[in-house]
Amino acid sequence: MKLRAFIFPALAALLLLSCCAPEPVPPRYVILFISDGWGYEHLEAVKNYTGEDPVYADWDSWAVSTWDTDTRRANGGVGYDPEKAWSEFDYVARAATDSASAATAMYTGFKADAGNLGTGPGDLMRLACIREYAEYFGLASGAVTSVPVSHATPAAWYAHNDDRGNGYAVFDEGVWGVPGSTGSGEGYGGGCGGSCCPPAVLIGAGHPGWNSDYVSPAQLERLAADCRDYGVWRLVERVAGSPDGGARLLEAAENPRTERLFGLFGGEDGCFDWALADGSGASAENPTLAECTEAALAVLDRDPEGFVLLVEGGAVDWASHAGDMDRMIGEEREFDAAVRAVVDWVEDPSTPASWDDTLVIVTGDHECGYLTAGPGIRGVPLGEVSPRTLGLERPYDPSGLRAGWEDGDADGVVDSGEAVYWAWNSHGHTNSLIPLYARGEWAGLFEGYIAAEDPVRGPYLDDTAIFLVMLGVLMED
Repeated sequence: MKLRAFIFPALAALLLLSCCAPEPVPPRYVILFISDGWGYEHLEAVKNYTGEDPVYADWDSWAVSTWDTDTRRANGGVGYDPEKAWSEFDYVARAATDSASAATAMYTGFKADAGNLGTGPGDLMRLACIREYAEYFGLASGAVTSVPVSHATPAAWYAHNDDRGNGYAVFDEGVWGVPGSTGSGEGYGGGCGGSCCPPAVLIGAGHPGWNSDYVSPAQLERLAADCRDYGVWRLVERVAGSPDGGARLLEAAENPRTERLFGLFGGEDGCFDWALADGSGASAENPTLAECTEAALAVLDRDPEGFVLLVEGGAVDWASHAGDMDRMIGEEREFDAAVRAVVDWVEDPSTPASWDDTLVIVTGDHECGYLTAGPGIRGVPLGEVSPRTLGLERPYDPSGLRAGWEDGDADGVVDSGEAVYWAWNSHGHTNSLIPLYARGEWAGLFEGYIAAEDPVRGPYLDDTAIFLVMLGVLMED
């Protein structure tokens, strides 16, 4: 058995987590939005299609670097080189973080190896995440996602595991606090001990009735039994033929007796059914990401001390891996609607929150797909993104990647003189800088964590600064 250290960065005096805060703290609300896989060009594409800016467009903003320990090793000890990023087209595509290590960096303040969930390099350290700090200070916590609840980005919010592939162990830790509490074998390994105070809200996909890779039938059976036995727990599932998933979820959340809320939905690939750019595609058997967010707020804002909430638009990444602009735009619009729901909640005079006690952060975990204006082209605005040009997207030779272009001679090659509107240059993640937006009382704290200057994006932060800012909010008197 490995000897593990339990690391509390910037709070070393706290040797053990407690379910109860030592002293009451002023109410505060920290909401972290992650559009998994987004980048500057993703936002540009959505704006080109809709003709509108998202609600966060005029908030304080910075660029963010997303490298992990594997990226740094591959780049000779340098996480991100601003000059090479813009002078060598392939540089950012050579080595990039994965969602598990990126989430770990944002939630714990430590860089990690690929695949690590709340554990440090070499699998030697169990790292305390911001959600655990919040629970220590007496705040509630929750997580919402459009992909499986045990997938990498939400998993690092509530679990500690050496391998993101251990979805069953991750789910056990998030629901019951102990990995492996429902079984053993494949999917149950890599756990690093129990966790105090699982989140009060966990909503997302992965229902085993549609895909059992992320949550097992046995886990769902135990969860359902627990919710029957403990009247303050609520489970809301996707039901085939019942196009009221969002309404049922919100009804359960608004029940004043609901103290913990589990929403388990999904589709054949484990995610909510895909939303397309025109708003079609998604099944009403699943809630929208905005409805999931509203349900989480309804439960969490009953805590008088406040809460921390993660909201992930996870399928932006899945669409970008596939080079599918239509689906990417649809999922990003779903994400933006969830941000709008939180803004409306903060500004609603009937809620306990205001911009004086709330911090909302909107960012990603890494760029995916290397979206640019054309094959091998960087730093040029995208072209027309419309229903017409979405219909032009197809694979281009010899890469097999996809682009939206006028293939005048129908040869599948992007030829000189043919109009190109955009191109995906990778099936994977990149080490490109991504945007971060923040609004609220503590948004200015990010200014203190500028790491360096990029020749195109300007001043940028490292993703570990997200943890440090959130921790600063929790620690402020």
